[in-house]
Amino acid sequence: MAPFFLLSLLPSLALAAIDRRAVVSQFNVVRSKLPEEITNQTTPLQVSNGDFAFNLDNTGMQTFIPFNTLSSWGWHNDSLPADGEKLSDYHVVEVLTHGRNISYDLEDPNLPEVSKWLTANPNRVNLGRIGLRYKGETLAQSLIAHPRQELDVWNGIITSTFKVDGQDVKVVTQGDFESDAVAFQIESDLISSGDLQVELDFPYPPKHNVTSTSDFEIFMGSYKFPLNHTTSIVTSPKGSHEGPKGSSAVTAHRYTLSPAAPSHNEKRPTTVTFTAHFSLDLELPASPSAIQRRNPVAWNRFWSEGGFVDLTESSNPNATELQRRIIMTQYYMRVNSAATGQIPQESGLVYNGWWGKFHLEMVVFHCAHWATWGRQQYFDRIFPAMYETLIPTSQARARRMGWEGARWPKMTELGTGGIGPAETRAYLMWQQPHPVYLAHLAYEAKPSRRTLQEWIRVVTATADYMASFAWYNETSGHYDLGPPSKGVTENSFPLETRNLAYEIAYWRWALDAAAGWKRKLGEPVPKKWTAVAEKLAPPPQIDGMYIPWEGSGLNSSWWEDPTLSKDPRSVIMLQGILPDTPAVDPEVGLKTSNKMWEVWTDTNIRGWGRSVLAINSARIGNPERAIYHMTNYGYWPFDDAGMPTRSGPNPSPPPYFPGGGSFLYAIGYMVAGWQGSKGDAPGFPKDGTWVVKHEGLLKAL
Repeated sequence: MAPFFLLSLLPSLALAAIDRRAVVSQFNVVRSKLPEEITNQTTPLQVSNGDFAFNLDNTGMQTFIPFNTLSSWGWHNDSLPADGEKLSDYHVVEVLTHGRNISYDLEDPNLPEVSKWLTANPNRVNLGRIGLRYKGETLAQSLIAHPRQELDVWNGIITSTFKVDGQDVKVVTQGDFESDAVAFQIESDLISSGDLQVELDFPYPPKHNVTSTSDFEIFMGSYKFPLNHTTSIVTSPKGSHEGPKGSSAVTAHRYTLSPAAPSHNEKRPTTVTFTAHFSLDLELPASPSAIQRRNPVAWNRFWSEGGFVDLTESSNPNATELQRRIIMTQYYMRVNSAATGQIPQESGLVYNGWWGKFHLEMVVFHCAHWATWGRQQYFDRIFPAMYETLIPTSQARARRMGWEGARWPKMTELGTGGIGPAETRAYLMWQQPHPVYLAHLAYEAKPSRRTLQEWIRVVTATADYMASFAWYNETSGHYDLGPPSKGVTENSFPLETRNLAYEIAYWRWALDAAAGWKRKLGEPVPKKWTAVAEKLAPPPQIDGMYIPWEGSGLNSSWWEDPTLSKDPRSVIMLQGILPDTPAVDPEVGLKTSNKMWEVWTDTNIRGWGRSVLAINSARIGNPERAIYHMTNYGYWPFDDAGMPTRSGPNPSPPPYFPGGGSFLYAIGYMVAGWQGSKGDAPGFPKDGTWVVKHEGLLKAL
C-alpha cells in the first residue's frame, strides 16, 4: 500500500489525450457590464494575427471607447525640432572608459530636443477606428443597454449583443491569420431603418513631447491636425459617405458605411457584413465570408497543436484561476507576440508604451515559451530574422565604440535599428547574451545542422562583442565587465559599478555555449572567447550570498537598504532562468534564494519578477514556493479578459506582456522541467491537490 500512497501524491501525468476544446471553452471571456469609467486601466478584447490587432469595446467595435488598431508595420516620424537643432548634429556622447573615450547613445545636453526626438521616433501609429453611428452621431455609451459580449476562445470569435432604443443589435467580430483584416457582421432592424450605420475615422499621430523615459499613449491619435494627412475613397461602394474634403474640422477624415437605399418595393437589409483590411499597399481584401470560414479553423489548429497543460482535475482551490491564466495568456501571446521578424512592444498591439518600440532585454520573456510549448513555428517567424535585420546597425555601433561583433540595442525598432538616447538605454547589458540563449532553445526544439547554420552568424556576432567588451584587470587577473554598466533592475550607478552578478554569470554561460555551437559545426573556437570565459571575474558575493554588483560602496547592508533591496531580481536569476554554468555556485545560490524569500516582499515584486522567482524555486527544489509565486493572485492580477498586469510599485497600465510570456515559460518550466531535472511536474507541490496533465511540452534550458 505504501508505494500506491506515495504515487497518489505526485502531480499526475496525462496518460491519454487531453480534451483541449473542453478545457479551453471553460474560459470564454464574458462581459455583461459597460465600464463605469474609462481610464488607462480599461482593457479591450482583441482579434489579431500577431502582426495586426483590432482592439474593441463592448459593441464589438471601437464605438464609445477609442481603442486602437495597431500593426507591426505602421510607423510614423514626428516633425523635426523647430528650434534650430539639427538631427545631423547628434553624434552620441563620449565617456572615458578604461583610458579611452567611447561614444555612447546618451542625451546630448547641447541638443536636448534632438535627443528627445530620437527617443520618440519613429513611433507606432493607430491605423484607424471603426465603430457604430446612430441617427447621425457616434453611438453614445448612454444609449447602450443590456450588453453581453463573449469571446469564444477556441474559435477566436467575439459576439456582442446589446439594445439601442429598445432594438436588438448583434455584432460578430473576427480577425484573420492570413491578412491584416477584421470581418464584421452587424445585425439589427436599426440598419433597415437607416438609423444604425458604421463609422470609420482616421486620426493623425500626435506630437510626442518626451518628458520621461516612457510615454504611455493609451488611446492613440489626434483629430486636431486634419490637414496633416489625406484620406480618400478609391472606389465608392454603395451607401458610403465621405467627410468634407480639405476640411479643418475634426470630422474631416470620418466616413460612414451603410446599405444602399432600396429600390422601389425592395426592403432594406437588416444586416451589414464587411471586411476592413489594413495594408501598406492597395490590395483586394478577402470577403467577410472567407474570413468567417477560415478564422475558426485557424484558431482550432492553434489550440490543437503544440503543448497543453490541463489542471482541471486538481482539487487545489487555486487551480481554476491558474488554468484560466494559462489559457488566456496563450490566446494573447498568439495575438500580440507572433509578429513576423520582430518581438512586440511591452504593451503588445494594445497601445503604445515607449512609443511603440520593443525592448530587446525582454526578448526571452516575450518569446522563449514558443519553443518550450512546442510551437516552434511562431518562434521561427521571429528568429533569427530579427537579429539578422539588426546586425548591420549593431555591428556598426560596436565598431564605432571600438569593439568587435554586434552590440545589440536595448529599445529599438526594425526601421532604423537605433537607440533612443538615455542612460539606461546606453549602458544596459543583459540583452547582449540573449541571442545565444534563444539559439539554444531553437536547437533543443530542432537539433539539426540546419538550425546550427541558421544561427551561426548571430551567435558569432554576439560572442565576438561579448569577448571584446570585457577588459583585463591587471590587479585581479580577471576580465571585468564595466564600468560603465547597467543591470537588470536599472538601479545601479553605471559609472561606478562593474561585474553585475547576473550579467557576469550570463556572459560566462553564453561564451561557453557559443563555443559549443562552433564545435558542433566543426569550426574553430576563437581564442579570445575561451580566454575571456575562463578568466571572467566571478559573480560578486558578500557573506556567502550573491550581491547585484561590485562598486559604488555596496556592502552587506544592501539587504536592509530599501532603495536597493526593493527589487533584487538580478541575484535570483543566476539559478533557474540561467542554465547551469561554472560561474554560479549552487550552494551560494540557494542561500541567496532563501534570503530573497525573506527580503523581497510581495508588494515590491514587479511584472515578470514572480515568474523568475517561480523558476528559481523550482530549480532549487522548492515547488511550494514556486506555486506560491504563480498563484499569489492578489498581488499579481490578470484582469477579467485575462490580460496580465505589471503589478508592484508604479505599474504601467495593463497589459504587460513580458509578464504574460514569462508566466507561460515558468509554467512550462514547472510542468515539463529543465535540462537535467528529474520526475514529472517538478515545480508543483506533491501534496495531493495538484493533478497536472500535459502533452507536447519541451524541457527548458
